[in-house]
Amino acid sequence: MDAKRLIVTLVFAIILIGFFIWIVGVSVDDAARKNRIWREQAQKVTDASNYVNSLPFDIMYYGEDLKGPESFEVRHIYGFDQENLIGPEDVKPHEGHVIIVNDLKGDVKLSSETWKDLYNLMINDGYEIVYLGHAHLKQVQEAGFFFDVYPETTNSVIFWNYGKCRHIGFADNPKVLPGVVRESLTPEQVTVYSMIMQFKNENYLTLIPEEGESAS
Repeated sequence: MDAKRLIVTLVFAIILIGFFIWIVGVSVDDAARKNRIWREQAQKVTDASNYVNSLPFDIMYYGEDLKGPESFEVRHIYGFDQENLIGPEDVKPHEGHVIIVNDLKGDVKLSSETWKDLYNLMINDGYEIVYLGHAHLKQVQEAGFFFDVYPETTNSVIFWNYGKCRHIGFADNPKVLPGVVRESLTPEQVTVYSMIMQFKNENYLTLIPEEGESAS
């Protein structure tokens, strides 16, 4: 191989190596940028969970596994008797209660009488009631929770302030979640995560004095 051809070959090799290094560098930088964006966006969900955890509410859920972020503090109950509602001794100090009925797959079995029991917990004891799902909305209506006409796409409803306040579809807008987080979740998780974000964004988890009591 003559000197000229050797030089051309070496230059070409150097260019290829340089191009490869540049591609690797761009890929690494892009991955680092995406990872940074993911961390920043995911932190918003963690911040929402931590905020909700800091509130003086005992949050419990019944039904399907609630696939929320690990940072979200919630306990699983298997009935609505006093033993389940009071919970174990290590339940955090609280002044209010939230019951989430998680039925996003439509497999939870609850009788009309049970919905009436939940209604009474709300009306008489101030329990906040959340229903995630669609299959039981008619029974929720028939139990007296609400009488509004609801869209067929409704998958969430929350009742608070002894049933005087409600929001139909409160967790149905996935845009309350950061995009990069939303894209990594299942449809059921999107609703659960949206619920947590809305707990922070709205004044749903607010202690309301009983009638006759003055707000402190």
